[in-house]
Amino acid sequence: MDGAALQETVTRYNSFVDTGVDADFGKPTPRYKIQTPPFYAAWATPLVHDTRAGLRINEKCQVLDMQGQVIPGLYCGGESAGGFNQHGLGRCTAQGYIAGTCAAAEHPTT
Repeated sequence: MDGAALQETVTRYNSFVDTGVDADFGKPTPRYKIQTPPFYAAWATPLVHDTRAGLRINEKCQVLDMQGQVIPGLYCGGESAGGFNQHGLGRCTAQGYIAGTCAAAEHPTT
């Protein structure tokens, strides 16, 4: 993201806190200014879609075999995991965190 565009966006948002009105998105009473660096920005393109196919996982994002047994050391999350419960970036982020945390606990480094 261009630094000037980021600065302009932050300045505009902070003005909404001053006025108490979000003129861009209509958020209820913006209260907190973005003012203490460092600042980071990233681009994400959310897509709304679901899949019923994919690998079957448990609550630890461990992949299950055809008999419902855990396949040791194999984890899956996001769009590769089956189910019809959640979708998109939130699902990928949450399941990625769960899978990574559980894998690290199961296989700690020495």
